[in-house]
Amino acid sequence: MPRASLKKVIRNLALIILLSSVASCAGPRPDHAYKLPERKSKPSINILKLEKAIHSLINNERQRNGLPPMAWDDALAKIARKHSKDMSKRNYFDHYSPEGRDFVYRYQRDGYHCSIHVGRTIHMGAENIALNNLYDSVTTINGKAFYDWNPQDKIAATTVQGWMNSPGHRKNILEPYWKNEGIGLFIGPDGKVYITQNFC
Repeated sequence: MPRASLKKVIRNLALIILLSSVASCAGPRPDHAYKLPERKSKPSINILKLEKAIHSLINNERQRNGLPPMAWDDALAKIARKHSKDMSKRNYFDHYSPEGRDFVYRYQRDGYHCSIHVGRTIHMGAENIALNNLYDSVTTINGKAFYDWNPQDKIAATTVQGWMNSPGHRKNILEPYWKNEGIGLFIGPDGKVYITQNFC
């Protein structure tokens, strides 16, 4: 075989080997195209309506257990909102502030007096807290975020469900002597929803 033809054959073989190795690096083709997650728009959250929705669900639980509903108390809601905001801003989740102050201090600070007499016992209030989220998960594909947003009614329902599944929180909700409650929310920039519920 002439030298020029031999060079041409070697060159063609090298090209075939190169193309084969490139194809093998690509991996097998999937049988079907990958479906991107649905890109949902961020739901509009009306904090006041969400607070009242939680209040309504709480009263549903009380009525289901043969108890009278609690009245909405604007002053308690204001105290609750301040605590939710403080937890978010200072990144803690507790009935006690970093200074060790509890709901009794918060009631007194805002001039709220709670004193319910049951026999020889005086009840001065109670507090439930919860931490929820604007979304369940986020999937990123090539830097693009796909959020699994929670609608407002789901945030309300899961908050109350969480409290009812917790013995201490459930006990507060189903105490027969509470007459009033206030719900206060704060949504942090990280999507966390802080909820405080105060009773009297």
